[in-house]
Amino acid sequence: MPPKKKCVFVVNPISGLGKQKDIPLLVNHHLNTSRFEYDIVFTEYPGHATEIGETYRDQVDYVIAVGGDGTINETARALLGSEAVLGIIPLGSGNGFARHLNISTNPTRAIKQLNKSRESLLDVGFLNGHPFFNVSGTGFDALISKKFANQTRRGYATYIRCIWEEIAKYEPRTYRYQLNGEEVEDSFFLIAFANSEQYGNNAVIAPQAQTNDGLLDIVFVRPFPSAYVITFTLLAFTRQIHLSPYVEIVQAQQFEIQQLNKPLIHIDGEYVKTADKRLNVSLRPKNLKVLRPN
Repeated sequence: MPPKKKCVFVVNPISGLGKQKDIPLLVNHHLNTSRFEYDIVFTEYPGHATEIGETYRDQVDYVIAVGGDGTINETARALLGSEAVLGIIPLGSGNGFARHLNISTNPTRAIKQLNKSRESLLDVGFLNGHPFFNVSGTGFDALISKKFANQTRRGYATYIRCIWEEIAKYEPRTYRYQLNGEEVEDSFFLIAFANSEQYGNNAVIAPQAQTNDGLLDIVFVRPFPSAYVITFTLLAFTRQIHLSPYVEIVQAQQFEIQQLNKPLIHIDGEYVKTADKRLNVSLRPKNLKVLRPN
């Protein structure tokens, strides 16, 4: 019998609307202990998942992030350049990265998927030096990330409420960048940098994005009339956003853009406070090892 693989579960105690409290019991019941031996560690403050990952990455085979895209980002960034492999039990409000990888949002099923998982190499995006694995960007989505971060209640319903409270009064922001040898200055509703296809909850912003194609999908969304909101939403949830006349998607491994308004960005759905108006976006191909359902 091959030796057991060592793993540590890094659990965010405020993700999952209470589901995280069941994780030790679920892992004990459903993880294949003939294949794995494990520890469980709960995070205690922002950035703690990265510290835990750095502590364990040379001691275990797998580091399992249990939480939302923010927890996954914190954990995964600690594993870059190591032999440790990222696993995911998604408990967030959107779970965009996990959904792209076909990881179940049901904790019990996700743990069972680990038992029959395979290792895969994925690309890693960088925004001003900060790694991201799913979707980052500037504009309306960053504003919602900022607003959502200040809410006392988490969850999908809160996220939707934040959107509807802001969308009618949102003012498009102006950017300057070079594309195809030409300098462009224009206003946009948002600009997304997509390594995978969706924000979460199957709201797809980049239908053709792949995590292992060596390219980022850069999604430019132009301002649209308020009457178009429902159509835009339907296109997102039916994987047809690229068909909108207000959307343009280009692929690149590197991209630079200047914000002409006050800086406003998010990284994997987490608002990031910054004074830097310059955005330098790049991709490092096949830089992260991840467990995916077999």
